[in-house]
Amino acid sequence: MIAATSETLAPSEAPGALAAAGPSPAAAAPLPGALGMIDLLLRDRRAVLARIAAGVELATILRTMAATIALAMAIVGAALGSYRGGAQIAYAAIKLPVVLLGTAALSAPVLSAIGVALGRRPRVVADLALVMTALAFGALLLVACTPLVLVGRSVELSYHRMILATVGMFAIAGCAALQFVIRGVASEAAAGWRTAVAALCAVFALVGGQLAWALRPYLVRPRTPEVPFVRDVEGSLYDAIVGATRSAKGIYLRDAAPLGPAEERAP
Repeated sequence: MIAATSETLAPSEAPGALAAAGPSPAAAAPLPGALGMIDLLLRDRRAVLARIAAGVELATILRTMAATIALAMAIVGAALGSYRGGAQIAYAAIKLPVVLLGTAALSAPVLSAIGVALGRRPRVVADLALVMTALAFGALLLVACTPLVLVGRSVELSYHRMILATVGMFAIAGCAALQFVIRGVASEAAAGWRTAVAALCAVFALVGGQLAWALRPYLVRPRTPEVPFVRDVEGSLYDAIVGATRSAKGIYLRDAAPLGPAEERAP
């Protein structure tokens, strides 16, 4: 998995290579079915990028990637929800697809707008297909990590350690998705593509993080009596990660962990 996310650009994939080479045989080939497109995404991402750059059947690509994100993230959500069990399995399976699809819907127009501002030709649908495909790739990597979630649950990994493991998994998948977008934008060799990518990375982090934070919880402590669909907003995502790191080390802030009745009576 790590090897897949850290592959480097081959000489033919350097900025402008796809644009300079013109339409590739991969772009001209008939579009495979949904399963064939997913297989192509896992085996030959350059061919998928060539199709998107050439504007080949973008509507079909969008439908396939949206379905992939929805199904893959529902599986991941159900696995995370199984840590608490009960209704949380369904809640997390519903919320995680919304997070990724919402991130794509809000981030792709930003990429298009920045590109136009930098002199790039408008290509809203192609940018949406690029972002959706990148997130679908990340979602597939998260599905591959799902057994680790189940192992953590089976060995009764502590709640805060499970949170940190989940953040790590999503960070790896997010980096893989961003790398895919970078390759796609760089291949156009348009002016200011680095600025566009940097802005998209910031939008990804802000939009994706905020959506995920707004729709929490996904794990839920096993001893929680009732499972809420969403929680009230308290603090920030950064504060939550820092707090989980401290709690995993056994360091608790008294404001975040009030004294119990017995402790309050103690001298």
